[in-house]
Amino acid sequence: MAAKRIELFFQEQPSDKVYNVELVQTKKGWTVHVEWGRRGSNLQKGTKAVDASLEAAEKAFDKVVRQKLRKGYEEHTDDNKPASVAPPKGEGSASKAGIHTRAKVGVAAQLLNNVGAGKLEKIFADRSYWAQQKFDGKRVLVHIEEDGVLMTNREGQETSLEKKVADALWEIAPVGTIFDGELVSSTYWVFDLLAWGTSDLRKQEYLYRYAQLKQVEIPKHVELVPTATNERAKRALYASLLEQAAEGIVFKRMDAPYESGRPASGGPQLKHKFIKTADVVILENAGNAYRMGVYDEDGELHDIGKVFAGTTTKSRQVLDAVLSEGETPVAEVKYLYATKDDNLFQPVFVRLRTDKKPEQCMLEQLEHTDQGAVGEL
Repeated sequence: MAAKRIELFFQEQPSDKVYNVELVQTKKGWTVHVEWGRRGSNLQKGTKAVDASLEAAEKAFDKVVRQKLRKGYEEHTDDNKPASVAPPKGEGSASKAGIHTRAKVGVAAQLLNNVGAGKLEKIFADRSYWAQQKFDGKRVLVHIEEDGVLMTNREGQETSLEKKVADALWEIAPVGTIFDGELVSSTYWVFDLLAWGTSDLRKQEYLYRYAQLKQVEIPKHVELVPTATNERAKRALYASLLEQAAEGIVFKRMDAPYESGRPASGGPQLKHKFIKTADVVILENAGNAYRMGVYDEDGELHDIGKVFAGTTTKSRQVLDAVLSEGETPVAEVKYLYATKDDNLFQPVFVRLRTDKKPEQCMLEQLEHTDQGAVGEL
């Protein structure tokens, strides 16, 4: 029988989760049991103290409860019960606790929509589209400011960049300059120039912005992304990237301004991945694999199967640690195709995505393919 137990919940779209803590006596002492997960699902179980003294177990119990309350969890009581449906953002647990997402301190990135293989021929022939390699790195916008270099992610929130890269850009650009690029290993691949000194270039065509970027003295640790500007060059780039097993290819309208965010569909910047990948929410350790999910446009969670292939002892330790805190980590997985009922066929874990939020893992990113026409990954 439990000597002490508390039930906690956190509800604010897209989160609807519980975390229970229980202090029980054992033959050798006292143990703190915890269980967590999405409300209504099979909960994960773990321990925070095992066969400890009563004093040590109570400290462990109180510590985990304090941590959860600081993160916005609420105690489930007769007067404070979870709603049948998690309230919208701004009206739930996080908002009651005064917890807010990281502030946007810089320009948010212009994001790309997927384009299927069936539309590539038209894009190759369209003179208004240029092509570049799609990198599998970390999106970083670099702002040169009076007191140093500010780095922001795709959301416009502060992030990090290797010091040697930041220092190199600081040396060659005037205050006010904003670069957009992708950090791959120790190299910053720059592909856009949003401002140069006091000149805001975002309303200019990409043709103009890229021309200005080409005039910049590119320092060490920074590379300018090569660009194919005609049909022959685009086809050659596509073939080369496909041959070297690159992640994919990007197409940008040379006459388009820079607009932060992602269009509902289409848009002036498109991406085509050679290997299908998706960002998914890891919901739980289901014993022999990790259960994945994505959200539809109404905020409803869809189970899309389980993944184990590609995980390592280290990545599983990280996943389990995050899940034990009642959080839902985001991971990138590659897969062969999505079935008609939205399950990923032959998913393979690639990496954790700490730069993405669970609510950004959308159902619409899944690609459904005729199974008979698809080869092995």
